[in-house]
Amino acid sequence: MSIRLNGNRAGAISARTASTELDCETAALLRAAIRPAFSSAASWSSLTEILKDKGYRLAFRQGRLCVTDRDTGDRVCGLRFLGFEFRELVRRLGRPIVVARGNGADGDLLITRPTEGSA
Repeated sequence: MSIRLNGNRAGAISARTASTELDCETAALLRAAIRPAFSSAASWSSLTEILKDKGYRLAFRQGRLCVTDRDTGDRVCGLRFLGFEFRELVRRLGRPIVVARGNGADGDLLITRPTEGSA
């Protein structure tokens, strides 16, 4: 038995090369690894640092705050997946500092407020 990534050989099992869906075990592990950071963070800065150590970062994609892969920038999951609402986080951590990226509703969270004269 073989796994077919490309081609149409008979008897091969089809496999997706790029999946955007997580299986239930991976989803549970991801929640277990990331959710405590959101629950225990005292500020956006501390949350950002915790996620950075785990290989993730926060970013807005299409107007929604989500967790992205630190190296590739690919979206990993949204807040709803983790069981949080943006409104709840703003109430607890304050308003985040966001810098817009591109022409859409994308942006990155900054750890510290930029100072005058910094680029």
